[in-house]
Amino acid sequence: MSKDAIQQAQLEDLAENTYNMQQYFQEFTDMERGEYDGVNGFNCDPDGNESYQEGYRTGYEYAQKIGALQNDR
Repeated sequence: MSKDAIQQAQLEDLAENTYNMQQYFQEFTDMERGEYDGVNGFNCDPDGNESYQEGYRTGYEYAQKIGALQNDR
């Protein structure tokens, strides 16, 4: 097997195992989706269920704590 064929096979294997962010986001639970929105500063989805809302609160609280710690330096 040539060096090029080996490299091509490795790239194809990598492509099969690589997810983009959209694919990961689709696999999030409601709570994980809420945490993601809270940590990244997105607006809370008012139509989100209780699990999403709890995740948003957790993520938002975490982002506020990290921001406060960075401002103290």
